[in-house]
Amino acid sequence: MSNAARKFQSSFLSNVNSSDLRHWSVRGLIDLGRCVTPENTTTLLQEVLGRLAIQLGRLNAWKNEVDTLSESSTPLPKDTKVIRACNFPVSMSMKEYSYRVEMANSEREKSLKCLKDLIQLHENTYMLPYEVLTGDGKAILASFTKPNQHYINGIFDQIETRHGNSVETLADAVISARNVEEILTPLSKNEPVSALNLLNDASIESFLHSRLLIQLLCEHYITLNKGKPTGAISLDADLVDVVEDAVQDAKQICDANLGVCPEVVIRPIETHGSKDFIARPLIRSWSHHAIVELSKNAMKSNIERWEKVPSVLREQLPPCVFIKVIRDTDHLCIQVVDQGVGLDEERAQKAFRFASSSSQERWDRLQAQQSYCAVREPLGSLGVGLPISRMMLRVFGGDLYLVNRESGVRISEHEVLASGCTATMKILYDDSFTAMN
Repeated sequence: MSNAARKFQSSFLSNVNSSDLRHWSVRGLIDLGRCVTPENTTTLLQEVLGRLAIQLGRLNAWKNEVDTLSESSTPLPKDTKVIRACNFPVSMSMKEYSYRVEMANSEREKSLKCLKDLIQLHENTYMLPYEVLTGDGKAILASFTKPNQHYINGIFDQIETRHGNSVETLADAVISARNVEEILTPLSKNEPVSALNLLNDASIESFLHSRLLIQLLCEHYITLNKGKPTGAISLDADLVDVVEDAVQDAKQICDANLGVCPEVVIRPIETHGSKDFIARPLIRSWSHHAIVELSKNAMKSNIERWEKVPSVLREQLPPCVFIKVIRDTDHLCIQVVDQGVGLDEERAQKAFRFASSSSQERWDRLQAQQSYCAVREPLGSLGVGLPISRMMLRVFGGDLYLVNRESGVRISEHEVLASGCTATMKILYDDSFTAMN
């Protein structure tokens, strides 16, 4: 990044805040225009630029906090052989103390590296809209020729693609920062080492919420440029088709990871309230993501319970997963009903906490890329799937929740389910609902 760009970015960061950004709704995206124009292109570029700037400010603040962690009340000395007696816990051996300090330093460096990678990513992608909106780049918008439209579409595509793994990178940073806190707490009289905003759930959620909107705005422009008049919004999506596509993807992931996959039964659509149902706008990519996440979790839970049964007594395939689509008065509800192990207290606490998974093994992205599997998506262990799915639904007034279920629940006249978990995702019909910034 050039010095002039850094100076502008610094000035921009000091003046922009979330209240300056547009409050988007599904209807607002649809009304933006049914094709790409210089006006809506400028609007979306400015929105993405502003949001990237705010994200960059958050990342720098988190990095500075983690970077100064060694200066907190519990030191992380470079030379672990020199330890002041007043800082040394009586109940801990010198060897354990030194080991803990060394491990904490290692985890801190991992967290810092992830945050620096994210900062570099945001700085680089920040420059893409910046160069079009300032200086000579303005000529591209003034002369909105086909080549110029293609160039700008490439900018949105680059931002969307290059931020594709940013959630996993942030998760790695959070996990390492949590590890530092857990390692050092016994060294500080069992008091938290410091109140890192990186470990604050509300702070993380705000960052991810904004990241979702950036990705949505990029997707919306790219899809408009392909000729779809409503962009990323589907006005007349076939609900059964949306569910079937997502279930198929979830089954491939499950089969690739576990070598077996339960059958999934999609029940006929139920309509509660008015019989005259009118199709509502839908962000298909977000709905797809959430259904895949809930379906693969349900499949995994069913298999986990099925494998606990002795092989001589076990059915040939794990029990079925059932999916119900319900049209309520105000919401579209999609329920994924499993017959698995259910949610114990630990699973319930970790279900929606970002970068917190009940899985014993963490997914190794590099190892997956080097494998010969056709499907490299993880079945679990990242700790980001459910939190991100719920955030997607909540952006425009929906929700996602999990409920434990006792056995004996009747799914139809002839089918009674074993105990398990019911996951419900709700999509708000009101397309004027405005997202928070």
